[in-house]
Amino acid sequence: MTQAGLHVIFDSASSNPPRVAELDIVAVHGLNFKNSDDHARKTWTMGDKFWLKDFLPSALTRPARVMLFEYNSSPAVGATAIKLSGHANNLLQWLKLKRKSDPQRPLVFICHSLGGLIVKEALVAATLDATYKSIVEAACLLVFFATPHQGGNYASLGDIVAKIVRTGMSKPRNDLLDALKENSDQAMQRFEQARHLPERCLVVSFYEGDSYGKMGLIVDKKSATLNLPGTREKQIAMHADHSTICKFDSFDSPACELVLGTIADEIDRALTMDGTAPCPVSSYPLSSVTPVKAFVQRPSLRDSIRNQLMKPLEVDRKGEVKKVGVWGMGGVGKSQLALSYLQRYRTEYDATFWIQADNTASIDRDFLAIYRLVAETASSLSDPNPDDVKREVLGWFARASGKHLIIFDGADSLHQTDNDFVALSEYCPGSPNTHIIITSRSSIAKSMSTFEGVSVEELEESQSVELFLTCAEIQLARENVVAETKLIVHELGYLALAVSMAGKYVSQTPRLSSNLSAYLDEFRSRRRDLLSETPDKLVARYHHSVMTVWETSYAAVSEHLPEAGRLLTLLCFIHYDDIFLELFGLDTDSGSTAVAPWMSVLGCQMRADLHQLEKCFRVLENYSLCQRKMMQSSYSIHRLVHAWGYDRLRSDGDEVERFWYAASQLLDDYIKTISDRQDGPVTKLRVVPHLTENIHSFKNVSRVNDWNKVDWLEAVETLGIFFTEIGRWNDAAVSQKEVLEKRQQILGDEHPSTISAMHNLAITLGNQGKLDEAASMKREVLEKRQQILGDEHPSTISAMHNLAATLSDQGKLDEVASMMREVLKKRQRILGAEHPDTISAMSNLAATLSDQGKLDEVASMMREVLEKMQRILGDKHPSTISAMHNLASTLSDQGKLDEAASMMREVLEKMQLILGDEHPDTISAMSNLASTLGNQGKLDEAALMMREVLEKRQRILGDEHPDTISAMHNLASTLSDQGKLDEAALMMREVLEKMQRILGDEHPDTISAMSNLAATLSDQGKLDEAALMMREVLEKMQRILGDEHPDTISAMSNLAATLSDQGKLDEAALMMREVLEKRQRILGDEHPDTISAMSNLAITLGDQGKLDEAASMKREVLEKVQRILGDKHPSTISAMHNLAITLGNQGKLDEAASIMREVLEKRQRILGDEHPDTTRAAEYLCLILSALSGGPPDTLTTKKQPFVKRVTGKLQQVRDSFRSSPN
Repeated sequence: MTQAGLHVIFDSASSNPPRVAELDIVAVHGLNFKNSDDHARKTWTMGDKFWLKDFLPSALTRPARVMLFEYNSSPAVGATAIKLSGHANNLLQWLKLKRKSDPQRPLVFICHSLGGLIVKEALVAATLDATYKSIVEAACLLVFFATPHQGGNYASLGDIVAKIVRTGMSKPRNDLLDALKENSDQAMQRFEQARHLPERCLVVSFYEGDSYGKMGLIVDKKSATLNLPGTREKQIAMHADHSTICKFDSFDSPACELVLGTIADEIDRALTMDGTAPCPVSSYPLSSVTPVKAFVQRPSLRDSIRNQLMKPLEVDRKGEVKKVGVWGMGGVGKSQLALSYLQRYRTEYDATFWIQADNTASIDRDFLAIYRLVAETASSLSDPNPDDVKREVLGWFARASGKHLIIFDGADSLHQTDNDFVALSEYCPGSPNTHIIITSRSSIAKSMSTFEGVSVEELEESQSVELFLTCAEIQLARENVVAETKLIVHELGYLALAVSMAGKYVSQTPRLSSNLSAYLDEFRSRRRDLLSETPDKLVARYHHSVMTVWETSYAAVSEHLPEAGRLLTLLCFIHYDDIFLELFGLDTDSGSTAVAPWMSVLGCQMRADLHQLEKCFRVLENYSLCQRKMMQSSYSIHRLVHAWGYDRLRSDGDEVERFWYAASQLLDDYIKTISDRQDGPVTKLRVVPHLTENIHSFKNVSRVNDWNKVDWLEAVETLGIFFTEIGRWNDAAVSQKEVLEKRQQILGDEHPSTISAMHNLAITLGNQGKLDEAASMKREVLEKRQQILGDEHPSTISAMHNLAATLSDQGKLDEVASMMREVLKKRQRILGAEHPDTISAMSNLAATLSDQGKLDEVASMMREVLEKMQRILGDKHPSTISAMHNLASTLSDQGKLDEAASMMREVLEKMQLILGDEHPDTISAMSNLASTLGNQGKLDEAALMMREVLEKRQRILGDEHPDTISAMHNLASTLSDQGKLDEAALMMREVLEKMQRILGDEHPDTISAMSNLAATLSDQGKLDEAALMMREVLEKMQRILGDEHPDTISAMSNLAATLSDQGKLDEAALMMREVLEKRQRILGDEHPDTISAMSNLAITLGDQGKLDEAASMKREVLEKVQRILGDKHPSTISAMHNLAITLGNQGKLDEAASIMREVLEKRQRILGDEHPDTTRAAEYLCLILSALSGGPPDTLTTKKQPFVKRVTGKLQQVRDSFRSSPN
């Protein structure tokens, strides 16, 4: 290259004839990527034609001086070649020297590619430095050839710059590219939004129309144009690529003619514009903000800003300036949102100003820059003080015509107690022509808004995924990328800054780019380190890490109100969502003066009240560290802030322990207050997430090797008991395992508290369906208590009783009965025959015998229990009435429905008398009586009573109480029995929907409701929908309870029955065989559920036409139920009925008729003539007799069978082939 500097290549004063130059033209080349000699001239030369010298002067209407700015731009000398700010300062100094004799001479800049960035940087610097102010004032025209003013579609400015480099260097060094991106980014920060030139300075933007080989357009139109308002900018497409756009070999070529003619015309237009009027400022870059590389547009929020600024004011507020506060926690993208608004609507403003509002000093600095640019008295005040500057600038806004936009960015210190408090209202112009946007972490920005303001929260999931993938530079070609990304952004809480940093980290870590699933493990193990990383400026505008941003807010909170800062730490030991005020127990027990543990960690010396707590939350909300849920007295914390709050304590083990214990006591106190509330179930479920989070924290607290605070385990044990009470078996098991393991470590295996913990866990394992593990643990508990306490200690006997309960669930009924008898004998001997625990043992033994089908013995024992209760406690004692109810249930199982119903009525009457009509226990008794009436076939009366039960529970407990939903379910079942299937299905759907909303999709009761709805759909003939729903039930049971849990096996049985109804007999039979095999192995051959499975399989075999195998199996079923349950049990009669059908299908009509006559007689005697089961037996008997006689049913002689005669009218509706299922 020739010597660097500003060289005159043409001067009209030296031409012939000489003419004094009336304007200066300065040409600035881009970077010399090819390291070619004399790059400054070659940029503008084609062949031997240097058009700036050879063509341009003659095309102008005014004499001019043309200069060429030459600088060392070769990357061969390293990154120093591209310090754009340095080159810009050199340009200014050269211009000052060259124009010393006439500094007011109009000035034109002609720039190629990145040379335009240098010129823009120079003009900004001149604006801020009075030494060079004349250069800015003289600038009248900027001509840009393919200058990348901003990022294009899906590309940042840095990316476009890198693309320009590759036009000359196939493999540029990384340090060169990084330096290029940083410097071009800085240049854009100083100019991109501002477009600060006076109105008389015009712009011509020539942009590429031809591709640069395979690389396509290097700088597209979007990037190569400024989109200035009005007629200030001409945008012209050139049929040339990035290199040839400013090279011409002939004065007469169309391209040269277009360029020269345009430049000449625009110079004339700029010089003839009226220069006497005040020069309004187009825009001004008062801080280094720029669109980040991967900003995701949020149009709904941007539109909310727009709507508020455009919204008309009420009459009494006319003339006010419109302000919109944009607030949210650090890193959510507030500044980028404001910038998005500016970019979208900047052409509608005559001037835009971006002011950094971190503190008063930064605002004063930017106001001073505005002052130097616009104030009329600026030249007379060489060193104005901030107050003078503020007065002059606000005065300019009041006088200036046109429409202005001011953005105060980062105004986080808006509370008077903040160390860097900014009295922002003092800097806001009062002109109605001015719009103001304020971005802040403080929600005080909301109160500064003219209308409602804009709260910026987390990104939507799709936006987070887009942002992560863009920053990670990952394409969607690989499978599961989106699914894996969704998991990552969920873990990051959809926080824009965290998501962009995570994406950038992945892009820089090749092993993660190809294995996204590994990122989460790394993040969880190194969360604190990763969040402490300072973000790449091209990814996010923050100069601090995520954690630093939050630490700053936390410090401000603690300075303002120390209790609020400590409250935030306390909240990190419960769940981050739905932190409801009632949890703190300040609306009850107002007379108490006790200082709870959680109050102590906040630093309260006296008992806190609700107002103090609300004040703490308000301060946290002001600094966007928590968010209040609209229309609710609850709050939430961003999940990453929640995690950060815990992480920041990890180095201080004592503080972690102190805050965890305070949080556990807070929860413990709360669950004690809700046990007896009518809305208890809903309230208990609401606190569950907080309990599970606290247990998770405990694992970390107790992980220290020498942790030995055994007393603290009582709090964890209490949470486990609570989980057990509400049926959250999995959560209960987690907490109970923690208690057991810690007590084993601290107290040893034989300590009573350790054995008690083992006992609690064993019960939960049984509830989970882990029967083998539960039984093994309960045996160990029993053995330890026998060894330590002796065989006859009450705790030992209780352990035996608990083991027996699990063995019963396993179907080991003989062993259970033996063990229950032993429990009963010991309690009789030790406590006496009439001790309540003894009577309870007798009742439990009776329940086991009932499972064995020994209903006569059960009934006898239940009667003895009832008699003792009556004698000891009296007829009206609740336990006596409960015993009567249990006996009634047994009578119902025996088929003694009349006696059972009579006793149920007595139970109901006593409940009504003692407790009143609307006591929950009275309503339950009415529900039980209604069920018995339904079993009697009195469906209308049963339905009427169930409707009354439902109405009372809705009125007393509310529509969504579990007991109300249960009543709705029972009524739906009765309606189904009545054949009102549509109404039943509708009600079943409502039951399911409520359970899903209240209990969750995977609660056992919800899954049961889904199963019942599926059964009703099957009855409606909607077999496909029923089967689909039953498969879902089975899948959930398998996942939650395991393959061999009784409920899972029942779900498989129900699905098999539906498949059979669909005609998928092979699949149904295969599934039913699996059900039978599992029940035989788990429960034994003679368990009622095993026999039921055999019966169902036999029916399906019959449907397959395997009549011999079906008949053999049905005979085995009948023999077992006769032996176990007796001849008169309803299940025995149903087994006879089913066998008779198969015999009829085999053609064994005589045997079939004989069995069906016996079935009919028993059902008439037990159930009555009108019961549906009796009617069904009569119909089938008529068919068999018809087949025997060879005639139609209506020709049968039925004098000896008057009941059959009454039902023969139904026989025409019965098909010749049929099947039945046991009742």
